[in-house]
Amino acid sequence: MGLEIDSPMPDWIAKLLQEWPLVAAAPIPFVIAFVSIAAVISLAVGWSYRKRADRRLLDHGDRPGRTAAEENSDALERMVALTIGSRWTPLNETEIAALSTRLTEIPKIRVQIMYENALGKELAESFYEAFKLAEWGGAALGIGSGLGHGVTIGQGSGTATITLKSAIEATSQLKVAIVRPDQPQWPGVVFLAVGVNSS
Repeated sequence: MGLEIDSPMPDWIAKLLQEWPLVAAAPIPFVIAFVSIAAVISLAVGWSYRKRADRRLLDHGDRPGRTAAEENSDALERMVALTIGSRWTPLNETEIAALSTRLTEIPKIRVQIMYENALGKELAESFYEAFKLAEWGGAALGIGSGLGHGVTIGQGSGTATITLKSAIEATSQLKVAIVRPDQPQWPGVVFLAVGVNSS
């Protein structure tokens, strides 16, 4: 009586073992066939992966070729430009002299010159120098906060505010915005603020 043992070996392994003498007799065609099948499978998997990656990029609205690091860097640069800004160029000696000359023709009032951060300090100091040259004893220089963007003057659109705005714009490349032009000017005082340079 023969004892039959049920083999746990899959059929394809059993057939491979049965044909092994044929493979051993001609190994080169077997190796070529094996490598060819492996290459086809590898190419198919790679193509599928690339296809899925491209679809994922398009689904998220990303542009091919840009990495997340590049996009994060761009976002950081935009945030810095809006919150800290870039360095303001101070008035040069010619502009300071021209502004000082224009200021001597304007009735003197108290002027508070302020700057938002260190990037605007030199410009504020050059304004202060022009006011001092014009002998505006009521000119004061100091740091401020919440000054917004650009160079501003105010409050209100009274004669002093408009005249000082015109004098600065006529003697430099700067554009000056009036803060709250619909409000009355503060009596006897004007502020000149160097805010964030977001350009």
